[in-house]
This record gives sequence, structure tokens and C-alpha cells, in this order.
Amino acid sequence: MLENSEGHEEGGWQAKVKDLVEQLQEPTPFLCVYLDQKTQQVKLVADSESQKNFRESEAFSELKEILTRTNEKKTNLQFYNHPHDSLSGHQFMPDQALSHDGFAKLPVEILRIIFGFLKPTDLRNILLVSQTWKSVAEEPVLWTGFDLPDVCRRHVQALMMFSNLSLFSKLQHLALSEFFFKLKDEHVELFCDLGLSSIEISNIDLSEVSDQLLGRLVSGCKECVIKVLQDKHWGRPGVNKAISIISEIQDNSNLKSLELIHYDNLIMMATGEKRKMSLTYIPSDFLTRLFKKLDSLALENLLLSSDQLVLIFDHIANLSRFSFRGIHLNATQTTHLINIVGKTSQLKSLSLSEVNLDEIPVMDLAKAINKMETVDFEDVLMEANQIKEILLEIISGDSKMKNLSMTGIKNGINEDNLFDIDAVVFANAVNKLESVNFDGDLPETMIKEVFQVMSLGTNLKTLGTPSNQIAIDTFSNIAEVDPEVLAMALNNLQSVRFDFGGGDEADGCCCLSVAQMQAFFKQLSLKTKLKTILRKEHDDFAVQSNK
Repeated sequence: MLENSEGHEEGGWQAKVKDLVEQLQEPTPFLCVYLDQKTQQVKLVADSESQKNFRESEAFSELKEILTRTNEKKTNLQFYNHPHDSLSGHQFMPDQALSHDGFAKLPVEILRIIFGFLKPTDLRNILLVSQTWKSVAEEPVLWTGFDLPDVCRRHVQALMMFSNLSLFSKLQHLALSEFFFKLKDEHVELFCDLGLSSIEISNIDLSEVSDQLLGRLVSGCKECVIKVLQDKHWGRPGVNKAISIISEIQDNSNLKSLELIHYDNLIMMATGEKRKMSLTYIPSDFLTRLFKKLDSLALENLLLSSDQLVLIFDHIANLSRFSFRGIHLNATQTTHLINIVGKTSQLKSLSLSEVNLDEIPVMDLAKAINKMETVDFEDVLMEANQIKEILLEIISGDSKMKNLSMTGIKNGINEDNLFDIDAVVFANAVNKLESVNFDGDLPETMIKEVFQVMSLGTNLKTLGTPSNQIAIDTFSNIAEVDPEVLAMALNNLQSVRFDFGGGDEADGCCCLSVAQMQAFFKQLSLKTKLKTILRKEHDDFAVQSNK
């Protein structure tokens, strides 16, 4: 809660805000206006009706001015918290707090669990508490995600000083990007003996670092991501440097996962396709040695020779994850790819984009795709009967699929083929999965059927991918779903995202009605399976379920 120390003349700014809201011609059941401390922009969270009414009122501009002015005088604001006698439904008893001696006697196994909730920045303090805590906190598994401090990217002296600290040896992941000084061999040498678990190379000038040294650094990691942006000024490490790094990876490397991603928005006039990064002059025998030990391979927007494609496809059987995006395949090569996917037993995840699957026999495609646990199709050409057969296989129970993403799916005449799928088939199939991602502008009948089935029971944990959930209020036809049905459906998920028309004040649109939001929160208070509610660019909100 916030108090203003300027005094209470005319009720203070809080009374002013209350008067402004009460002056609105229409009621606003759900309304939150706040000043984002990071962007210094006034943002609005509200249902669709309140959002429209409030934006059109004089109160909006006045309230924006109040929030901005109050923030400028933030030294005059005092914050306080109300006392609480309960936490997560449990009575908190001060005399039950664990004493210092009690913490010291905790078993190592319990300390390991507790420390697992801490960020690496907090673990640095744990190292200083005691020898016992230090021995537990030094375990490598706890330092996942620990990266170089920002100051080491800005100043070479800070990097050299940090490399002499014991904390430097805790590095497991290295983001080799956005350094404010040119890296040289002596700097990269510092990282070579750390036994890094993963490395990502992007947006960095490596012109003064030898290819052999970079190859050695990558070879010592288990996971490597190289991102190349084809741009005159920002395209570092650059195509040639990226290819040189790949060519210098040692035969005895530790690499199990490799991602080589090329970004370029320039469209070639001759082909109508994006410009590709060519790997055609890398010897096939070298690629054979490189790929044979990999467990995961992701290639994007590259130019490969026919021999190289055959070699890559032959190694799919050894992979558990394969991503092949923006790489041209003819009909024969596409058929070869799907046939190999259908025969492999180890591959669990398949991601394809800009591939024409419309000539693959319906049953062959359905059988191959349903052997995967995770499938991601983007801008893929498919016929409606192919999609339907994949969905029917899921419904039958013969599918291993858990996660399905289908965005930008077109047929030969550039029409969205999801529109042609029977709504009942689509709804029953997606509710058999754990996560599903699709374009948000599905037909009204399909949206209604999806949430109707979901309300009765579902395997779905979330809508969208786990790392990029779909905001429920952005579906174009979501307002047509019965409020009670929608409330039951969403509370059958484990995680749900709302944006409430969030973002900058002029952006975003909430398509949920007041009745839908009221029904959702009412059901949330009664019975729910939800564990988190999240909003774009905000921390997850943990849900205390009532069962």
C-alpha cells in the first residue's frame, strides 16, 4: 500500500483517483492502471468493455498525469505492509522459526533442496556462511544458468580480475555475445579449461581470435549454439567466421547438441527465398564425424548440397531432437526425410519450417509424425486430409505425441488449412495432448468446441508452448465461448496466460467479457488445477488451489 507524505488536502491523490474512476459513465469491474518502472509508461489492464470506456474518458488522461507526477516525487512516498497472520493458508508461529543451530544441523540432502531454489547470485553469499554450506553450494548442478557478470562484458580489466576468483570456475554456460571490447586469444583461453556445459556465440566480433582456439572452446562443451545475422554492421561473428569455427571442431569433441542458425531477411529476387548461409564447401566426411556423436541437431536457413542432405538424414536415427528450418528440399528429399523419421525409434522431437509436405502419402505422414513426442510445424504446406489423419491418429490413442505446434499451415493456394478441419476432430485431438500451439484466429465453431471439450476434462497443461504460451484473451472468437464453459476449461489447465490488453497503453486488446472474467475468478476460488497464472513480461503468479 502507498501513502503520500505531501499531506491529505482535498483527500490526497488517492481520493482524487477514486473520484476519477467513480465519475466514469460505465462501471469498471476490472481495472488496473499503473506506471511501469522500467519503461516509464502508463499501462492499462482491464476487461474489454472497461478498457474501451476508460480510454474514451477524460479520467484516463488525468490519471496518467497523476501517476507520472506522483512517480516524479517518489521520494515523498512511503511504503508499508499490513501485518498478516497467515501464509499460504498456514498459521505462522514465530516461536516455530528455526534457530541458527537448527539450520546448521540440517542434513546435506535438505540443504541441497533448499539451495536449489536460489539463483547463482544468491549462492555466492551461501559460499561464505560455513564450510558445510560451502561444500553443498559448490555442487555444479546448483550453478546452472550462472553466466558472466555484465561488468566483465564491459571492461576487459573486470574480466581478467574475475577470472582469478574461485567463482569463475563455477561458470557452466557462456554467452559469448555483446562484449564492449574486442576479444583476443588471451581472453578466450580463460574459458577453455573451465569444462563449460554450453556456449552460445552471437553478436560478437571474433576477428582477433584464432579459429583453432574457438574450435577448441566449442569442442569442450556439450551444447553449442551459433547464431549468425547477415548484416553489414551487426552480422557478427559473420558467415565466414561461423563456418571456420564449425570446421575447427575437434574429432574428440564433447559436443552432444549443435544449433547453427542463420538470420537474414533479404529476399533473393531469383528464387523469392531468404538468402542462405552456404555450408556446401565443408567436406562431407568432416560433417559425418561431427554429426555421428550428436544427440540434438538444429539447422536453420542454410544452403546444403545434395550429398550433405543425405548425410544429415542418415544420422537422424542417432538423434533425439532434430530441427530443420528454412532449408530447401525437393519432393524426393522431403519424402526421404519423412521415411527416415518414420523408421527411427530414438527421435523424440521434430521441428520443420518452409517444407512442402503436401505430396507425402497421407498415412505415411501420419504414422511418421505420431511417433514423435514433440512436433513443430511452421509455414509448412499440407493438405487438410493430411492434418485430419494426424489428428485422428492422436484420438485413436496410437500416438506418442504430447506437444504439437502448427502455425502458418497452408495448402497449395495459400489458404489456412486448419479452417477446413472438422471442429470435433480438432477439439478432441488437441485435448489429448499436453500442449498445443496454433494460430489464434480459428473459426468460432472450432474455438467453442475446443473449450467445450476442455471443460469436461483434458490432458492439456497449457495452450501454446511451455516457453511461449498463448494469451487466452487474444483469441479473436474467445468472447463467443460461454463464460461457465470457459471458466471450467481454463481451470482444468495447469498454467494459463492473460495479457488483459497489456503492453503499451495504445497497444493490445482484451477480447474477454466481464462475465467471462467473473466466471473464471469465481471458479478459481472454488476448484482449480491451475498452478500458475502469467502475463506477458511479468513474473508467474503462483496459484493456491482449493481442492
